[in-house]
Amino acid sequence: MKKGKAASYLIIISALLYISSPGAFADERSIFVGDLINIRISTQKFTEAELRNKFKDFEIVDIKNDSQDFLVTLRSFETGEKTVRLGNKEIKIIVKSTLDEIERDEIFEGDLSHKEAGFSIDWQYVFYFLLTIFLATGGINLWKLVKKRRISLLSPYRRFISRANNIALYDSDYFVKLTLCFKEYLESRTYFRIKGKTSTEIIDEISCVPDFNTKLPAIGAWLKESDYYKFTGVTVSNDRKQKLHEELVELVESFEKEKEGKI
Repeated sequence: MKKGKAASYLIIISALLYISSPGAFADERSIFVGDLINIRISTQKFTEAELRNKFKDFEIVDIKNDSQDFLVTLRSFETGEKTVRLGNKEIKIIVKSTLDEIERDEIFEGDLSHKEAGFSIDWQYVFYFLLTIFLATGGINLWKLVKKRRISLLSPYRRFISRANNIALYDSDYFVKLTLCFKEYLESRTYFRIKGKTSTEIIDEISCVPDFNTKLPAIGAWLKESDYYKFTGVTVSNDRKQKLHEELVELVESFEKEKEGKI
């Protein structure tokens, strides 16, 4: 709202000092609080230090000396009339407030209407929310680590039973996961690489292990039916799934009994 934001000019041209300035043309332009005021002094009669002292009531922004003239840039944040004497001449600078220029007789009234609250974030709750997620995630990962560690300490038989019993009957990959549990058990018993091999390759691999010789036909039959359900996509009832689960557990238990009988 300020007028005269472009600098106002007070020009003093002196051998015999005379003034051409907003002071001289007060009706043309007013000087307001914070406006830059440029004064050109065409004389070397004063030093820079003396000029600074003359304009001590103002904030001196800059003083330039081009060997002939001084260009003084200043401003004031106080209203009122200030007088500066340079030799036998006076400069009168009147600094006005923009509020004084508003012509209004009635009382200013504020806007009393209700304002809607703006959107704001309570970072304290964000912190607690993130902390809760961090603790929950950490707790779940720790629980999985402990569970995995406990399973790894089990015997191959107990590990097989634990994992096989945790497969849900409605799982679409039921036979994939159950077969994987069986392969891991065979690997732990034979130390052969079983995972990743076909059913035929598995039978060939374990055929040289005495503990499995008598059970090879039963193992082959179970793997063949499991492969059929895995690769054809045929819908299998939960009863049949449960039956095959029980047959596989019985096979593994028979291996364990045979092993214990040889100890």
